Amino acid sequence: MTLHLVFSAGGLASCLVRHGASEPVVLLGDGVYSVPQALAAHADLFVMEEDLAARGLTGDGVRCIDYRDLVALSVAHARVVSWND
Repeated sequence: MTLHLVFSAGGLASCLVRHGASEPVVLLGDGVYSVPQALAAHADLFVMEEDLAARGLTGDGVRCIDYRDLVALSVAHARVVSWND
């Protein structure tokens, strides 16, 4: 199983076309602006809480994680793919 790290809106679009339905997606950096689109398209979604806060956004309705959680997710998956189109 692959963990998908999404850093932009374009990255989310590319990721959603290619990822497996049960594979988790993490929104980081400017990717957090894509929370509404990601929620509509994907069930296994995580969002970096620090990146939301840095952009003045809230994590209502999403599973917010910190860097410790991100490391745990990365270790738990055989592959990690970054998306930043």
